[in-house]
Amino acid sequence: MRYHSLAVSTLIALSLTISGQSLAQRVVSIGGTVTEIVYLLGAEQQIVASDTSSIYPDAALNTPKVGYQRTLSSEGVLSVHPETLLITPAAGPAKVLQQLKDAGIELVTIAAPDSKQGILDKVTQVASALHQEEKGRQITQDIEQAFRQLKTPSTWAQRPPRLLFVLQMGGAPMVAGKGTAPDALFKMAGAVNAVEAINGYKALTPEALLLAQPDAIVVTQQGLDRAGDKSIWSLPGIATTPAGKNHRLVPLDALLALGLGPRTPQAIQTLHKKLESWAP
Repeated sequence: MRYHSLAVSTLIALSLTISGQSLAQRVVSIGGTVTEIVYLLGAEQQIVASDTSSIYPDAALNTPKVGYQRTLSSEGVLSVHPETLLITPAAGPAKVLQQLKDAGIELVTIAAPDSKQGILDKVTQVASALHQEEKGRQITQDIEQAFRQLKTPSTWAQRPPRLLFVLQMGGAPMVAGKGTAPDALFKMAGAVNAVEAINGYKALTPEALLLAQPDAIVVTQQGLDRAGDKSIWSLPGIATTPAGKNHRLVPLDALLALGLGPRTPQAIQTLHKKLESWAP
């Protein structure tokens, strides 16, 4: 009887493995885009915790949190007894990641370039880590289809709009230059980053803002909710820019603006529609 039970248990385990459901493994998902992809794959039951940047979908807000992805603690992660840690290249500190690896936790880094192909690669990598390859292929096909359906406004061929992403609205504005997610988003949308001469995120002086001459300002909705739109239009130098003169402001969900995840076509469509609504 005992051997019969053992045989049945073995068959069940084998069946689960073959069906891709053996991943009842305990996963900690670090990075908002990574967590969003896990939910898109329908594998959220494997998540035992996530980081504070995991804000989409709403259900992700209810998962236990282990801190912010750049400032993880080994104690916080170990407290939920994970088997696998899905991370982005931004996760750290390195010392903590090594401690978690030494504790026997599998660390899987989801890394891809800031591009359309990079978005597809992220989905493929997460799907592979969770043994959801078939579902991953379906999702990448859906994302590719969403990109194909996008149409850059014809008027942008002569003069693409100049966009400025403002991350921090208080004091000297912190803006996104070359090599940032908003920069990649603007390029995919067919627009121009008004501060593409800047590398990374930098505080912008009033003089530099005047030279940038953005047609519209892009911010995160979360940042706008905290600071209010008055904080944007009161920035020194902003009033004399096309964006300031016409109060052109495009708020995007933080993950849409910064995550370059599966909903990037939606972010691009929002930029197209909003900017076209202001066209003369």
